[in-house]
Amino acid sequence: MDPINILIVEDEAILRMDLSQRLSQMGYQVVAVADNGPRALALYQEHSIDLALLDIHILGEWDGIETARRMRQIRPIPVIFLTGLTDNDTFARARTVSPAAYISKPFNDFSLRSAIDLAVQNFALPPATDESATESTADHTLPEGAEPIGKGELILHTREYVFIKQNYRFTKFRIDDVLYLHSEGNYTDIITKESKYTLRLVLGKVLEKLQTPDIVRTHRSYAVNLRHVDSFSEHEIYIRSHCIPVGRSYRGEFMKGFEFK
Repeated sequence: MDPINILIVEDEAILRMDLSQRLSQMGYQVVAVADNGPRALALYQEHSIDLALLDIHILGEWDGIETARRMRQIRPIPVIFLTGLTDNDTFARARTVSPAAYISKPFNDFSLRSAIDLAVQNFALPPATDESATESTADHTLPEGAEPIGKGELILHTREYVFIKQNYRFTKFRIDDVLYLHSEGNYTDIITKESKYTLRLVLGKVLEKLQTPDIVRTHRSYAVNLRHVDSFSEHEIYIRSHCIPVGRSYRGEFMKGFEFK
């Protein structure tokens, strides 16, 4: 399981240190900090950043909004603005770069964690229509595209990562690191190179949410990542030390994943 990598852009040294400490205690990884836009952009290009916390008022010619705009031109990620400014003009400019969340100063651990969860969720999920957003708010249901995994937990994914909300925060792992999936009843285990994640979700729903052609179903209770198949026979697939069965009705779909020349 990889921690969520965070970039902090804040010109007040004490607040930078406070933020870094809070985030580390919550289980996030602060990989870089900066006090101005150009430095933040350089760090963004140098490191693998999953989420950025930017103060709107920072040192230099670029403010946090302009810095976020330039970051988005390179690669979009969820952005959270930190601000003590609440005027309409500032918020109007901030909206032009589609931030995932705002945190007003001063803030506490709860507001910080909630903003990060919201930012990751909004970034990973497709935009909701006005109608679906209204229904979700009225019924207190999950956003369209999210599936319950347990009390207060979600499964989301981007192109490279799967995000699972457990114990009140999102954790992530690479889709490429998934070896295979095993389902029993309404629960599905995702087996990765290093960990196992148990979801309260049937196998079909998990596959639907992952939406990757490399992971294919081989049995009513199993699916495998084709990238990690070491060998196979008519009835069995071997991934490392794991033996996964192949059901008769799934053989054709499994074989479609290979190119024959």
